[in-house]
Amino acid sequence: MFDNHTHTQYSGDIPPGKGSSVRELCLSAIACGLQGIAITDHFDIDGIRDGFFPPLDHEGIYRDILAAKEEFAGKLTVCHGIELGQATHMPTEAAEQLESYPYDIVLGSVHAVRGIIDFADTDIASLSKNEYIRLWEQYLEEMLATLEWGNIDVLTHITYPKRYYLANGITEFPNIKDRGREYFEPIIKSVISKGISLECNTSGLRQAMGECLPNRDLLSFYYELGGRDISIGSDAHHDYDVGKGINEATEMLKEIGFTHYATFASRKKSFSKL
Repeated sequence: MFDNHTHTQYSGDIPPGKGSSVRELCLSAIACGLQGIAITDHFDIDGIRDGFFPPLDHEGIYRDILAAKEEFAGKLTVCHGIELGQATHMPTEAAEQLESYPYDIVLGSVHAVRGIIDFADTDIASLSKNEYIRLWEQYLEEMLATLEWGNIDVLTHITYPKRYYLANGITEFPNIKDRGREYFEPIIKSVISKGISLECNTSGLRQAMGECLPNRDLLSFYYELGGRDISIGSDAHHDYDVGKGINEATEMLKEIGFTHYATFASRKKSFSKL
């Protein structure tokens, strides 16, 4: 199996000195029996360009990945990726970044909408109900816009804001359990029509959500609508989380009916048996 979504000490959401090196993530991947790992550090382009997050050391990441490819050749496939957040906020700059390095995989994320830095840094509990409902609506709109922009390989962790609504004590909204299909049908249909992989992100299994992002019902809905193109990622921010939840996610996906998962090299997609 591959872990298509991991973060090193270079990611700006990891405090200095608290993260893991590319090499440490690779060693952890080998230890847990993975065939490959994608290093996909955060590049939330608007937050970085506006000074809310530290600049990403693209050259340092690239240098470390090249070294890891050489060191672990024959033992582990190491992919150079990026998690591109809010590409549609600065589409020209986002496209320029993707031309700057020979990426293997580009994850497309929406961590924020116009007007906030990140759902993780937003005091949602202080907002009125109308305000936090509108934030959710913006999230869905901006995810559709990201798909329309289209220069991504994988759409990551849909339902992402839910964890921060829960963390702020808002449990009745958004109602993913009963209205998830209604919320995400246009997005799932766009993923399928664009030929973009949908991520099964296992980080929620390690958090209060207790489920993958998206959850089983939405993954089943994707399958029912004809979606078969799945990427699996742990969203690890430390070496000890590399590969976490991937075995559980794989069994769930097989129960739904999925037979293969996507891997990437030089932004070319191939499929391996689950």
